[in-house]
Amino acid sequence: MPQYIALLRGINVSGHKIIKMAELKELLMSIGFRNVQTYIQSGNVVFESDDTSIPDLELSIMSGIAGKYGFDVEVMVRTVNEFSRIIETNPFPDAEGTSCI
Repeated sequence: MPQYIALLRGINVSGHKIIKMAELKELLMSIGFRNVQTYIQSGNVVFESDDTSIPDLELSIMSGIAGKYGFDVEVMVRTVNEFSRIIETNPFPDAEGTSCI
């Protein structure tokens, strides 16, 4: 089953658009995603889904958040393999402050 990473923009910043990660995890599981894992209060999520359409996955997450919390959040979803390629092709691997994980 494909594994994805979702990045939610602008949540939990300066007390705006607050989403607790435990609630986000429950929301994504209710949508049908599996093996959902969140990272601190960042809005970064790893999950698995049978759906292979990135736009559909993004729309599902955005719609779920809008329905539950009443505000819009931009969501970017990429496959784990896409993130791996991004890290491998980093044009600035030795630049200070740009280390990946």
